[in-house]
Parts: sequence; C-alpha cells; structure tokens
Amino acid sequence: MNGVLDDRGAQVLRHVVEDYIETAEPVGSRTISKKMGQQLSPATIRNIMADLEEMGYLVQPHTSAGRVPTSSGFRYYVDYLLARRRLARPERDQLQRMAAGEAGSASADEVVRQFSRLLSSLSRQACVVVVSRLSSQPLRSLNLLRAGVDRILLVSVTQAGWVEHRLIEGERDLSADDLVKINAYLNELAAGLSLPQMRVKILQEMKKEKARYDRLMQRALLLGARALDEGSPAEVYVEGRANILDKPEFVEDVQKLKRILRAFEEKSIIVRLLDRALEEEAIQVSIGTENPVESLPDISVVASGYRLGEATMGSIGLIGPVRMDYSHVIPLVEYSARLLSSVFEHR
Repeated sequence: MNGVLDDRGAQVLRHVVEDYIETAEPVGSRTISKKMGQQLSPATIRNIMADLEEMGYLVQPHTSAGRVPTSSGFRYYVDYLLARRRLARPERDQLQRMAAGEAGSASADEVVRQFSRLLSSLSRQACVVVVSRLSSQPLRSLNLLRAGVDRILLVSVTQAGWVEHRLIEGERDLSADDLVKINAYLNELAAGLSLPQMRVKILQEMKKEKARYDRLMQRALLLGARALDEGSPAEVYVEGRANILDKPEFVEDVQKLKRILRAFEEKSIIVRLLDRALEEEAIQVSIGTENPVESLPDISVVASGYRLGEATMGSIGLIGPVRMDYSHVIPLVEYSARLLSSVFEHR
C-alpha cells in the first residue's frame, strides 16, 4: 500500500535511504533526528517511520532494530527525492581521456572492455556492457574465405569495428577466383546495410528472375542467405565482479552471493537484466524486486543504451546492491553511455 508522502514523511524517508546507503545498517529514529538538526523528536520520527512501514516504504528487520528501505522506498527516493547532479569533473576527465585514447586505435572489443573496467573502478560496482552486434549497424565489408576443403568462412566488419565470423559447411567446389567475384558482388549489395537488412536484400534478389543472374551470382546469393540465416547472440562484457564481494549485505549472506555470482556466469541472465535499456531512450533504473530476473531481488541495475546514429548498438550498466549510491551511479552511467556513443560515432 504505497502512497504520496507529505513533507515530513519525504524528509524522513530521504534521510533513512541515504544513511542506509552509507552504512548498510538499519537506521534508528535518533540518527534521523540528529541528521534533521533535531527539528523533530525521536518519538515523532518513530511514528513517521511506522507510517512509512505501513505504506511499504520501510521494513523493520528485527523488533529492536531500526528500519531499512524496501525496494518501494528506494523507488520513491529515486523518482521523487533524489537530487540530480552532474558527474564530478575528475571522473568526467578520466572517462574523456580514456575515450580519446581508445577512439582511434583500439579495436571495438577493446574500447568496450576499457569502458567497463573504468566504470567498475569509478563506481565500485560491477559493470556490464551488452553488445548487440546485429542491431542495425551498417556494414563496412564482407569477405568469404576458404577455411577448409568444404568450408567457407564469412568475415563481416561493421562500420563501428565489430568483426563477425560465420562458418559455412559443405562448399567444396568454389575456386579462389569464384570467391573474389562473389565477395565483390555481395559487398556491392551490402553497401550501407546492416546484416539483417543484407539478408532481406539477398532474399529479395533471389525472388527476381533467375535469368538475370549467371550461375555464380545465383551461388553468391545462396551463400549469403546461408551465412546470414542465424542471428548472432549478444556479446557480454563483465568487469568488477569482485566489487560485489565487498558489500556487507552479500558477505553476510552466502546464498545471496552465490545467486549473484552464478548470474554473472549466465550470459542470458545478464542480457535480460539490461534488456530494457535497449528499448528505451532514457536511463533505466531497476530496483530490487523490480528487475526482470526474479531470483535476484537483492540487486539493482542502472543502465542506458548507447548508439551509432539512430541505431542502438547495445547497453551499458552498473549492477550492485539495492542500496547503491544512485546519486553517483545514475550520472556516471548516463555520461558513459553518451561518451561511448560518441566514440563509435567518430571511429
């Protein structure tokens, strides 16, 4: 039973959340009274806390303990009480220096790894970057290479620098000269298209009059269709897993820690956690029980998509305890996503 808070209730909730973020300990009424400059007595604050508990914003873990915020309490804090701030200048400078150094020379993979390492270091949380390599990224080149007696390797490179490898089995009778001609033809078709768009284009070409193509061009279309028949899974980069080990709420509960560390080993779970950031323009904050993986009610995810032009390339996010410092984490993720987009835009 959640509801809108009056000024006193909002002040008390804000102080409880911020104290809990800092200490990871239940917060008592005397602590809040001191933080509020003793504007309200501990007895009055206890009554307000009881009301907040009844509304579902706080919970009392033990009878004699103070209160801790629930996922709903953190959500109210993030939506209505959090003072938005810009990222601190030293952190912006670090990210900008790293981006400037990586933008020109490093591979796309290394750019993403460097961003995730720095972000996990600055936040003291785990950083995850999901790369949707087939997400409407225009192609730079396609190349078919002989990889064995009856196997051909398709190497596709996007304009952002991602390299994709796909093996085609059962292709024994194409000569090196044939492959050169097929490569030229497929690259002409692929100009400005992404891999999924390229597959659509090939299927359209195959429906046209067969008389318009000689045998080799028909073979090129069949090869292209086979190579692009299956989409590639997303790539997932995780840095800073060890930061989770430092958090007292996980150190004291081995089962929670095991669930979280197990999730980091499952690519599909990580992708689900950051899925919403691929679909929405604004930064996404999933708090505790809100996140899409029911087995992980003790973590929060702050994530944003990053783009190449109009196309979403992937998402970048920080994963940590529900009591993560949202006032720091949110601007950090927002700025990093914009910077990562800029890096790929200028490659």
